[in-house]
Amino acid sequence: TPMDTVRAWLSAAGEMEQTARIVHAMAIVAAGALPLPAFNGLVLAAGYLHGAAGGVAGVYVASLLGAALGFALGRRMPPSLKRRVPAKLRDLQDAVVDGGFSTLLLLRLTPLPFGLSTLFLGSIEAIPYSRFIAATALGFLRLYANTFIGAQAHGMLSEERGSSHIERAVSIGGALACILVIGSLGRALLRRSQAVKQRAE
Repeated sequence: TPMDTVRAWLSAAGEMEQTARIVHAMAIVAAGALPLPAFNGLVLAAGYLHGAAGGVAGVYVASLLGAALGFALGRRMPPSLKRRVPAKLRDLQDAVVDGGFSTLLLLRLTPLPFGLSTLFLGSIEAIPYSRFIAATALGFLRLYANTFIGAQAHGMLSEERGSSHIERAVSIGGALACILVIGSLGRALLRRSQAVKQRAE
């Protein structure tokens, strides 16, 4: 069956675990630094392949490295690429600069495209590197929820003992709800910050 094929593929991948971890981490660094669409999928895969605790450790370090690289590249972002940044993200520029660390942290909590938002933030000269790294380090703690979902999905597909499919499904639902709440709260607070700034002007 297709599910058996998937399990066989994942089993073979597990036999090359050490190499897979290195390649996987490098892929996360690249997806975190460049406007690539694979970042969230790679984070989920980390939990699936390495478990929640083991997966998030590699994901967190690789994500920070990717963010640091992306921010440095953003300092050299050409105008042609900057024009391709979504208008909603460009509209946040003044709010991020004026709002300081707290607004930057809220932005890192929202589900914006990681690579593109990192490049964009790097292109804003008024954001110091130390503030960006600190906000990113705190904001990326939420990636544990993504790796947890991947780990629970692995448990369901591999039929591990000790936890029923219903319990794992509920756990996945709870983690998804947490991600949605954090993202929605971040967006709401950012909109409020923009509204306050517009009224002040």
